[in-house]
Amino acid sequence: MAADWLVRLEAAPGDQALGRAFRAWCAADPAHAAAFAEVRRSWLAVPEGLAAMAPPPRVVTRRPRRGRWAAGLTGLAVAAGLAVMLLPGLALRMTADAATGVGELRLVTLADGSRMRLAPLSAADMQLDGNHRRVILRRGEAFFDVVSDAGRPFVVQAGGVQVTVTGTGFEVDRDDDRVTVAVRSGTVRVEGPGVSAVQLSPGEMVEIATDGSAPIRGRIAPDAVALWQDGRLFVDGATVGEVVARLRAYTPGLIIVADDALADREVTGLYDLRDPQAALSALMRAHGGRIRRVGTLLTILDGA
Repeated sequence: MAADWLVRLEAAPGDQALGRAFRAWCAADPAHAAAFAEVRRSWLAVPEGLAAMAPPPRVVTRRPRRGRWAAGLTGLAVAAGLAVMLLPGLALRMTADAATGVGELRLVTLADGSRMRLAPLSAADMQLDGNHRRVILRRGEAFFDVVSDAGRPFVVQAGGVQVTVTGTGFEVDRDDDRVTVAVRSGTVRVEGPGVSAVQLSPGEMVEIATDGSAPIRGRIAPDAVALWQDGRLFVDGATVGEVVARLRAYTPGLIIVADDALADREVTGLYDLRDPQAALSALMRAHGGRIRRVGTLLTILDGA
């Protein structure tokens, strides 16, 4: 809720009615003001000028991910890690209808006039004909601005999850263990294996895990859907490890979090995806971490 107030106040600084409502919310519970102060400190900690950009930031909350890394890394292990990271991406770029590399955004106009914008390290296949409109998101994130056609519903397939629309603007984010769908405009129907169909309207989102657990529904400011298109990431209640996972798509080489305690620390903050090294430095400063760089292709993060 504190992050929602920040989004609304930054978007409309001169709105007196909004200001009165915000002051009433703060007065209702001292914890409200404290939570807002924490979010505001994170907002102001980013490079000068970024906070003034519009539209307001997206709030991203992720399921925790945990992994353990050996403290000692040999040159062979580093090379293997880079191969694991790079080779699947190269294969996708060679076989997908549309794909992006590290730090690359790509706008694709489909045959029906709909538009798909791919985030970094994303790949998709398109299947459009006189009867069907289907996009298979093989990896990563994409935002879709769909031309209305009631006779040909637009379907996005992301693993076992299917999103069906007739005309709308929405985002699909696919990774190894979940698919997240968020809606900016219109409505979509989201289906998955063993999951009842979920209907989403503007400002709603759902996360469907690949392990079959119950979907997690949430809310998001419609203008903040797919905020990566504007080069920004705002997280609220994510972990350091999850933020680093997002930054990897914008950073050449391999980033390793070698400290589980650091990786599991919760994060609230705004980060500039156009300058991932500065974002990484800000993340480590705020959470007592240290950055060690080995050559140009390996970055190791651990507790100071």
